[in-house]
Amino acid sequence: MDIKGKSAIVTGSAGGIGRATAVMLAERGAAEIRLVDVKADALAETARLVAAKGAQVSTHVLDLSDVPAVEAWFRTHGDVDILHNNAGVVSGLPQFPDVDAARLRWIIDVNITSLVAATQVAVQAMKKRGGGVIINTVSTVALGTGFYDAMYATTKAAVMMFTRCCAPLKEECNVRVAGMLPGLVDTPILDTTGAGGKSEWMEAVLANNEACRPEDIAGSVMALIEDDSLAGGDWVAVRRLNGEVEYQWGHADTV
Repeated sequence: MDIKGKSAIVTGSAGGIGRATAVMLAERGAAEIRLVDVKADALAETARLVAAKGAQVSTHVLDLSDVPAVEAWFRTHGDVDILHNNAGVVSGLPQFPDVDAARLRWIIDVNITSLVAATQVAVQAMKKRGGGVIINTVSTVALGTGFYDAMYATTKAAVMMFTRCCAPLKEECNVRVAGMLPGLVDTPILDTTGAGGKSEWMEAVLANNEACRPEDIAGSVMALIEDDSLAGGDWVAVRRLNGEVEYQWGHADTV
């Protein structure tokens, strides 16, 4: 898809990958970008950066753990060419199994239930307008055998499977759903892994791995959007090793 002149929604766009993606969409000529997040002040800063690149921009404070509100919002605002389902949360402390049931429900609803709901409404709208592209932010933890944050890993594995199961939508609706799998990325979410900052386990991860920049991930989101030769359900994992960005491409029928 040629991004120039298109409309887009980016969830989780108050900072990190979402902010970088929104700004890059504007740089590529997107005409209108709708920014969604729960953090109003940071969302306003993203809007300022996007507007500076020449795109029309609007901000929408939306709690993605409120699934009925998500469905209602997307039925009103979801008629766009591009959707980047980027918002996500980590468990923080306490971890499973000590986390309470309300917190479990919150993690599941933000990371997977709201994403499915948004995608469902967006696909219906995109089909009517002739097609579109949806990018789901997954995680490289979905390719592994486990992760310290059990609920984060579980929900991201669910997003990966959902993305792969959406592969037929390219033929059925002209809507191509793809997965972006970031490795370790230097974003504010790292500071929510512990009590008021980075957890000990995250500090260890950072000490032993190179972190991508949000722009590394946003650049790959652009590649997924722009390449219509890709099949539905395709995905790319992005990591940094020895100062270089590495890419691992996969398809709906591969793990």
